[in-house]
Amino acid sequence: MKLRLLIWILMLSMLSVTKSVTAKKLSKINLSQLYDENNFSFFQAVIYHKSDSLSQVYVSLKPDDFRFVSNNGTTVISANIEVRYELYQSYESSVILDSATVKVTDTSSYGKGLEMIVDFEVKASFPGNYVLKIILVDLNTRRDNEVFRFFNLEKSEKNSRQNFLVTDSDGYPVFNSFIQPGQYFHILCNDTSVRKLFIRYYNQSFPIAKTPFANVKDVTYRFKPDSIMLTELIHGYSPLLELPNRGIYHIQPDLKKPDGLTLFSFDEGFPEITTPAAAVAPLRYLTTSKEYDKLLSYADYKSAIDSFWLERASDNPERAKNMIKKYYSRVQNANLVFSSFVEGWKTDRGLIYIIYGPPTEVYRKDGEEKWIYGKTGNPLSMTFYFYKVDNPFTDNDYSLSRSPSYKESWYIAIENWRR
Repeated sequence: MKLRLLIWILMLSMLSVTKSVTAKKLSKINLSQLYDENNFSFFQAVIYHKSDSLSQVYVSLKPDDFRFVSNNGTTVISANIEVRYELYQSYESSVILDSATVKVTDTSSYGKGLEMIVDFEVKASFPGNYVLKIILVDLNTRRDNEVFRFFNLEKSEKNSRQNFLVTDSDGYPVFNSFIQPGQYFHILCNDTSVRKLFIRYYNQSFPIAKTPFANVKDVTYRFKPDSIMLTELIHGYSPLLELPNRGIYHIQPDLKKPDGLTLFSFDEGFPEITTPAAAVAPLRYLTTSKEYDKLLSYADYKSAIDSFWLERASDNPERAKNMIKKYYSRVQNANLVFSSFVEGWKTDRGLIYIIYGPPTEVYRKDGEEKWIYGKTGNPLSMTFYFYKVDNPFTDNDYSLSRSPSYKESWYIAIENWRR
């Protein structure tokens, strides 16, 4: 459920705008909070290029994640939320190109489970690619009151994904690239001269991530669409659309160029695990081939899952319940953060996150992420390197640099889950 966007625009106050401020390089900062399971809030954002000089940013957050307090002893309670952004040229840059702070006071949505949408403009010129850091602050608390995320602001091509905005049937931005079955949406194109969009549909299944020590050859998927559809645009606006089947939908104004908007249709309820059938598949990381085949042979997948976890928990139902909660919360978090052209739990980063947990240190460069379990310089620490893959469908595809040195730690981590 969403609050009216107009209400929140009226309540915003832009406090400061700064240009060309020098800060510490992003690549030198520990970004482990990005994957911290204890963050007080998780928010989403979508970027839409309004012009060659301005990009509109929409941020979706949950007021219930913030603390509501009484105002000066009155019966009125409010959440006081600060939204900040910083624009960088890259992760290697120490110069903040643009920044601002927005403050929101919410007195009406306590306990209602609503979604708040805050929007603002960022000055980013075409052509160019940038890194946008968005920070949320709970001004009513003193500790652990800040969460942040990074978003690629891609403005080097006229047909790239951020030149389109997906909205729901009520006109609100859609914040996920994955669309639910039966969910209707519009596509808005910033080039009103575009009269039609081609939709390439790919019905392909992809394997789950291999173990970190596996000898894996680089695979180049040669995508050939199963079908091509067409939708008309009027003044840059599409009619209501839906994704009828599971798969990948690559939407382009020009079939001769690779750029475009990509939407995905995964399992119903995604990114949450809502059915026993969806809950069985992630257990492949913890099972042998024989054990997994046995799980698949069950007529009732719920019984299969209960049997697996009860055996791991020595028939202690309470312990089994806690293990299930911990494992599938990581699966869901992986889906939220690491999904690319496949579900997040199937990706290399999803694999490491689910089995090993959140890393203690994270460092990100352009095209690279380094995860450390332990501390930098400690010989007992374990480090994973992920490298960005050039993918026409997503900017969130990373591949793990595998090594036989991970074999021992992997089996220890798996055994910890199994006992």
